[in-house]
Amino acid sequence: MKVFTRSWHSIGVQEKLHLLIQGTLIILFFLLMEWLLIRFDDQIDRAAEVRAEETANGLINGMNMLMLTGQISDPENRKLLLSKMSQSRGIVELRIVRGRAVVEQFGPGLPEEAPQDEMDREVLSTGKTLFREVAGPNGRPALRVVVPFIAKENFRGTNCLLCHITSAGSVNGAASVTIDLSEEYGQLAETEDWLWIGHIAVQLVLLVIITLFVRMVVVRNITRPIRNLQNAMAEIQRDMNLSKRADVDPNNPDVGEMATNFNLLVEKLEHANERLQLFVKMFDNSGEAIVITDAQLKIIAVNPAFYAITQYVEEEVIGKNPNILRSGRQDEKFYQAMWRSINETGLWQGEIWNRRKNGEIYPEWLSIGTVKNANNEIINYIALFSDITKRKEAEAHIEHLAHYDSLTHLPNRALFSDRLKHALLNGARHNKKSALLFLDLDKFKTVNDTLGHLVGDMLLQSVAKRLKSCVRESDTLCRQGGDEFMILLAEVGGAEDADKVAHKITAAMSEPHQLGQHELVITFSIGISICPDDAGDDETLIKHADDAMYRAKESGRNNYKFYS
Repeated sequence: MKVFTRSWHSIGVQEKLHLLIQGTLIILFFLLMEWLLIRFDDQIDRAAEVRAEETANGLINGMNMLMLTGQISDPENRKLLLSKMSQSRGIVELRIVRGRAVVEQFGPGLPEEAPQDEMDREVLSTGKTLFREVAGPNGRPALRVVVPFIAKENFRGTNCLLCHITSAGSVNGAASVTIDLSEEYGQLAETEDWLWIGHIAVQLVLLVIITLFVRMVVVRNITRPIRNLQNAMAEIQRDMNLSKRADVDPNNPDVGEMATNFNLLVEKLEHANERLQLFVKMFDNSGEAIVITDAQLKIIAVNPAFYAITQYVEEEVIGKNPNILRSGRQDEKFYQAMWRSINETGLWQGEIWNRRKNGEIYPEWLSIGTVKNANNEIINYIALFSDITKRKEAEAHIEHLAHYDSLTHLPNRALFSDRLKHALLNGARHNKKSALLFLDLDKFKTVNDTLGHLVGDMLLQSVAKRLKSCVRESDTLCRQGGDEFMILLAEVGGAEDADKVAHKITAAMSEPHQLGQHELVITFSIGISICPDDAGDDETLIKHADDAMYRAKESGRNNYKFYS
């Protein structure tokens, strides 16, 4: 069945239509021929039955004539009657059958009397004529008829060796006639042969007519429109010319509808191709690197920005896992949390550190999404990332500007205030002391007014370097503004530690500053306050150090004073 189905689907429309029409006509002609043969067979049977029955009735009438003339008792007369009757065409057997009552009355039958068979007994018992097809001599087809001898109907006598007068309608015997039908059936077979010859001839003529008709109809209505549609499809496939459209035949609605649907499909493909080209341009021209992997995390596509960021060309990464970019800065727990988010929500984004081909580690902003099929199964991962090195540098620069002095690069007032508060809280928690030094350059305004602000800025930068060399890494040095500086000495033993630092600064400032062609010596007036001895909060501590600094200036400058 499967082979037939595949064979049927493999042939064309024209062949299918031709087979259907020709097959239908063959079946109709076959049924017509069978009907004609049955009719001929029925006519032969009816004619044979009539001839056989007439022969049997003729035998009965002959017996009646012999009986009326008194000649029936002579065996030679009966033999002569049977001989003459047997000369009729086709008779192969002619018999006289006596009924049981006659046999019982007159004794055994005549020498020429045949023994009774089943058909004879049935006729004698029922009184009805029987017809039956039998095998004649040499096995040829024949028809046998048995006609009953009925008293008062087909016998006209009262004394007969073959009859017995009983009540009217009684069966006294029967006449059995067998007719050879081989000639008739031979004629029927010949007729059947001629019918087959005519059937084949008609089929051949119809085959030519149907073939021409089907070819004309199919070519005009199906083959030619479909071929045109196929040519349009081939041209689109060959040249990828999605502007091509198939011709729509208004006289052929079925194929015309196919062409219309094909044009609608091509139009949608054209729009989809335009969108695809747009996406390709976006993919190629995107400033962000794009990586597409399959469900097994094998890279299948990257865009040019990927090379610009990672320095890997496409051929080096296709088929590989994106983990070739790992920097090692994130631990395994980080990646486990990242993939858990991707698999549960279909999205993850965040900051990550990766490694370029040359080994350089760089920060990137990474977004990973998933693509799923109709069964909600992940078939692709899409990652977009950008190098945020410059952004991180810009953020660091902004952070620096927010918390550091742009000229000396020392912490500014805001950062110093934050560190001071933290130091005071930590000192209170661990019972530690801190010292605050408020420094103001002596006669700095004179330098600006006489040598200019450029020299003044250079002097401030040189002063900041010397101050940094006088404090520990754990201490905080800031430029308060203008020519004022502050130093936080965290966790000091007492005023003596602050005294050492102040003395160190005074000594360091005694050395001249070489500023181009200018050599300048400048001093500090320094005020010192101790926490928690002088104050427990930052504002008060600063105010007391400021007050001490002014007393140092009033005392002749180039010295330091503790708050008292």
